[in-house]
Amino acid sequence: QVHPSSPKFRPPSCRSFAGAMLRCSDVICAGEAGQFRANSDSVGWRGSTGTTVVHPTSSIRRAEWFEGRLRLLCETDGEPDVFALDGFKDSDFDPLWKFLEQSCGVYLKKHRPKAALEEGDFDAAMRSIEDGADRVDEATTGSVQKKAKEADLMKRVEAVRDGLDQAVSGDKQALSRVFAANGCERIGRLRLVVDTVQLEVYNTDPRWQHLLSKCATIEAVLKELGTFRLWKPAEGHSESLLKRAMVKELQHCQGDDEVPEVQETKEVTPPAPQVQEAQADVNEPKAEAETKPVQPAQPKMPKVQPPLQPHPEPEPVPVAQKDKAVASQLPRNLRKEVAREDRDGSRSPKARESRDDADEKAERARRLLYTHPNSIFEGWVWKRSRFLKIWRRRWVVLLPGQLMSFKNRGDVDPTELVPAGSIFRVYSADGDVQQPRCFCVVVRQRNYYMVTDDETQKRTWMQEIEKALCKKQGQ
Repeated sequence: QVHPSSPKFRPPSCRSFAGAMLRCSDVICAGEAGQFRANSDSVGWRGSTGTTVVHPTSSIRRAEWFEGRLRLLCETDGEPDVFALDGFKDSDFDPLWKFLEQSCGVYLKKHRPKAALEEGDFDAAMRSIEDGADRVDEATTGSVQKKAKEADLMKRVEAVRDGLDQAVSGDKQALSRVFAANGCERIGRLRLVVDTVQLEVYNTDPRWQHLLSKCATIEAVLKELGTFRLWKPAEGHSESLLKRAMVKELQHCQGDDEVPEVQETKEVTPPAPQVQEAQADVNEPKAEAETKPVQPAQPKMPKVQPPLQPHPEPEPVPVAQKDKAVASQLPRNLRKEVAREDRDGSRSPKARESRDDADEKAERARRLLYTHPNSIFEGWVWKRSRFLKIWRRRWVVLLPGQLMSFKNRGDVDPTELVPAGSIFRVYSADGDVQQPRCFCVVVRQRNYYMVTDDETQKRTWMQEIEKALCKKQGQ
């Protein structure tokens, strides 16, 4: 509260309020209710007792908003002063934002409350999801009712989405306290539902894929902490859960209990990729690769851009290691054939004479996987997006003149293209993003972070990109 003796005191008839552009009633300053007013020259507040606070619009340096509370950082005679106002209505935000943008040249930053995952809230949301899943399974296959029940289940999934995001991106120990309790009952119930519910229309819906991704991430965090336990419903649980447990056991006996593949969405959090086995057949070289569940997202770290300075070149990768990196992405039948040829050739007295034939077969096998005839190296990586910092699965192709990434293997239009000569260096970046098997491609405009499925592929990518596309000294 400003007293009449204060230099910031202004009489109620102050000319600065003449022709006010903006008025907001019942605004509180220093515990007193009053009216907020603003025009092109000044912003201020007048209390019910006549107390007035005024600041010139030119003195405002920063503005922030949080649930009806406005904070303006003003600079008067070189000294900072915070103008704190409470009690605004939600409808006041847009006029305030527009005024500050036009009259002060200041952006009003709006802070949103963080979603927190409470045990009671999750239990209630989980019961709602279980009920929605039961309704889906009870509906007739292919009916309009089943589609409607699936749509209702997606709405129930949304209720737990923000809480799961907060749990995954927060403290691992706090996540463990919530999901490892009672023998991992909470995550066990969620896994049981997502594995057994019979979706027909919404099985690829981004909300459902997001739930599958978070479920796998939470399980991976619990395994990393050593608190994960396989949970099964016991006597006393609902008949629905017991029935789902029997269905899952039957799926396991029939060999049909694989975790559904998580489709890529914009909400996927940074995963630590696992080694995958390509499922493409010789006659179907464009089949998509199957990915295993993603690993937990690491806490966000402050982004520190590495300086553009000389970096030691990676150790040369022997040809055998490069073949091994490529072989890890080959279809299983070709991988076994190449391994058998290498084993038989090493034992044969005519191994040297058949080396050329073996190399030719290995090259032919690699070309079945590659999508470009003149490519140096190709394969799946996790690439971090530029603005949202989201990890997305991409098929990356290294050509003699450029590096390209594609959303799907065999696509024509790349999502990113880095020309030769624009790359300053390539370095191991595990520490930058807190992800193992990560390397960074540095260009003038940005850094490309990519995570491979194993260390051999990482070393191969680093060496081949450095050799094919990096700027030479003096250029």
